[in-house]
Amino acid sequence: MEVYIEKFGYIGILLGTFFEGETTVLIGGILSKLGYMNIYKVFIFAFIGTFAGDFTFFSLGKAFGRNIVERYEFLSSKVPIADKIIKKHGNFIIFIIRFLVGIRAVVLLLLGCTNIKVSKFLFFSIANSILWSIVVSVIGYIFGNVVYIIVKDIKQYEWHIIGAIVIIILIIIFIYRHIMEKKERTYADR
Repeated sequence: MEVYIEKFGYIGILLGTFFEGETTVLIGGILSKLGYMNIYKVFIFAFIGTFAGDFTFFSLGKAFGRNIVERYEFLSSKVPIADKIIKKHGNFIIFIIRFLVGIRAVVLLLLGCTNIKVSKFLFFSIANSILWSIVVSVIGYIFGNVVYIIVKDIKQYEWHIIGAIVIIILIIIFIYRHIMEKKERTYADR
């Protein structure tokens, strides 16, 4: 299990943080506390994924967002208001966006539709990506203490856990196949 975490864990953090990633980074922090990952690498991969995701969604908004917004009147009427809000509170919005769970991509696309300068966005995006990566990783690392206390030595249980997961998956597959065969027989009898 350690080999897989070591081999794919950081890639998982990178991909997870590209889209949202809170859970991914928390788990990375926990695994760092348990000795499976390096907390500094978790910071780095979380930062890279976070920044890349933010910049990608912002860039998509810059490139294509206006076309989409102009198609729908209810959206196009909001852009001037969004521009005013960005001008008044732009730095704060760009900085805090990383901490808005679940709506980050949409807000970034809309930010791309506004007149905000790319250089300004980059500055605040780098700052919030660094802060967010460190804060969330450290929270996971601290929570890892709780996991460590409860489990004590997770390594002695990992093959039992893997075995239980495999058995559960096999049971689910068996039940699914049984249900599908039953449905097929019902349709064949009609």
